[in-house]
Amino acid sequence: MAKTIVVPKNKEAEISLDYDTATPDQIIELILSNDEFDKLWSKGIFSLINRISQSNIDDFEDEHITDLNLIHSSFQELKKISNDIPEVVKMFELALMFKTSIHFYF
Repeated sequence: MAKTIVVPKNKEAEISLDYDTATPDQIIELILSNDEFDKLWSKGIFSLINRISQSNIDDFEDEHITDLNLIHSSFQELKKISNDIPEVVKMFELALMFKTSIHFYF
């Protein structure tokens, strides 16, 4: 099963995502291969995000971060190591730009 990070483009998309009715044009998806996920996992990227955002991103778990302050804090920390994970950093940046949330479907 693909592991996906999703950012809704607006509040309407965010609500649709909650009801599993979001259309592809309402969201931005980052689909991670198992190898990409394993690489991010072994580098502690998700542990870092969990610690900063008080979330529980884990394998075989769905999680989301809705607090823009926590998204911002995570974004600031991830930017420091962005050379390794530019796509993940971009997803946090998009959530801030759209003022929505970021969702992890693992």
